Amino acid sequence: MDNQPIISQLTLEKALHGHFGHEATDGQQKLFYAFTRFILSEKPRCALLVRGYAGTGKTTSVGAMVNTLSEFGINYVLLAPTGRAARVLTNYSGRQAKTIHKHIYYSKRSRTGEGLYELKENRLTRTIFFVDEASMIGHHGAENYHDLLDDLIAHVYSGEDCKLVFIGDNAQLPPVGAAQSPALQIEHLRSSYYLHIAEIELSEVIRQAEGSGILDNATNLRRQISAEEKTLPRLDVGGYRDIV
Repeated sequence: MDNQPIISQLTLEKALHGHFGHEATDGQQKLFYAFTRFILSEKPRCALLVRGYAGTGKTTSVGAMVNTLSEFGINYVLLAPTGRAARVLTNYSGRQAKTIHKHIYYSKRSRTGEGLYELKENRLTRTIFFVDEASMIGHHGAENYHDLLDDLIAHVYSGEDCKLVFIGDNAQLPPVGAAQSPALQIEHLRSSYYLHIAEIELSEVIRQAEGSGILDNATNLRRQISAEEKTLPRLDVGGYRDIV
């Protein structure tokens, strides 16, 4: 917004905690602090990478971010790689989300009648783009296909003073044919796209008290991945109501 009032970092943090509605963990407090600095930053090509395990309050945190931006009249766009992921993002944010493809491309026909996709120019200004389930964003596509990560970043930063938030989970499967998810690799994003980017990872699982065997086992598996242990994981299936 051209006449956007000056907002202090303290005011933004207070609003984030208010919209969050729970006592924030240390990781969530660091996320809110980083998000306010990100919002107020005047650096070009500014980005934020938010990674979080299942059960760490990642979705609730993102909902608080979106509601805070709405409160202060800051523009934002919610995107996800698939229609299902966009519906999930819509449900937990309470705001309409679109697929990346629908937002950044327009379709046209070639002279032979073949359907083609062209990258749109970003006509938005001072807008925060949230991209959920970023682990699924493909890179270096096959011949005649668009590189979705390249095109997403090109689209966002073709707008004036626009910023980008990647949200994802390293333990999710990467795109087909990739060993890692390129949109969640901060050094790749920084060096390949010249982004001023910060990274926050939420690792404190806050739903453990519910006694979920699925969540307990998933958390143990994540720890094993982080520690780069090579042995097969042992699953604990006893005494849980959600495992039969």
